[in-house]
Amino acid sequence: MGLFDKLKDRVTDKLAERAAKQGAAAAKALAKKGAETAVSVAKDAGRKLEEALFGERDELPPRDDDDAPKSSDSRAERKRKEEARQRKQEEVGERLRAADRRVKERAAEEKRAADEREAKRARVEKEVDDELAALKKRLDKR
Repeated sequence: MGLFDKLKDRVTDKLAERAAKQGAAAAKALAKKGAETAVSVAKDAGRKLEEALFGERDELPPRDDDDAPKSSDSRAERKRKEEARQRKQEEVGERLRAADRRVKERAAEEKRAADEREAKRARVEKEVDDELAALKKRLDKR
């Protein structure tokens, strides 16, 4: 039985080491993600504080954009980056147009609903006036 115990111990140790490595990798990834989130939140808070103190910025800060063509890039890379930038701009344009359509549709729906409410209010008011006139007529007959 000693042979199987040694084999079982070795397998158990190897599994424990793998689990520890996987746990460490997962913890490291989680910590990195948490740190990125914290930095993002801190930057956002800084921007909001800056806007509160100094007002909104007139210009955006320069970005480190990897998609911007550089003079050291090859012609194919510059063309690829330019096409990617144009696609991105088209997608943003599409999103803006879609948002604009949704806003217009919502405004039209709200206007239609307001018109329906107004028509219903006028109809109910007319019914009440008619009923009141009928009651007055009945009282005058007495």
